[in-house]
Amino acid sequence: MDFQPQRKGRGLIINVTSLIDVMFLLLIFFMVSSTFKNQPAINIVLPRAATATDTPVTPTVLYLTREGDIYVNDAQVTREELPAVLRRLQAETGQDAIVLRGDAHVEYGDAIGLVDVLRQNGFTRLNISVRAAGQ
Repeated sequence: MDFQPQRKGRGLIINVTSLIDVMFLLLIFFMVSSTFKNQPAINIVLPRAATATDTPVTPTVLYLTREGDIYVNDAQVTREELPAVLRRLQAETGQDAIVLRGDAHVEYGDAIGLVDVLRQNGFTRLNISVRAAGQ
């Protein structure tokens, strides 16, 4: 005697079409609502260093390009304007730290001259940006 009912048909079917629709909607939502960090349009190639570390604070950043152009926080300044701009920035922020991001092909004398200007204007803690050796 067999008292169990006989199963007929294909069995249980789960329709995943609506699940796929929801997943695509979530994907589109996150793609549209995300923001991207813009890197400055200053073309420099950082030199490599085995002891490279990240700087956690966002201090003043000074860029020195291969052509010798100087940018302070993405604004181009001349060598004559640089001391006044640095004094104003230090008065506003009160920081004595600055990040120097110089191109790997910059003349050594230009970089040292820039370091002298930084020190003369109160920026005594200098961080030099480099790429990690493996990058």
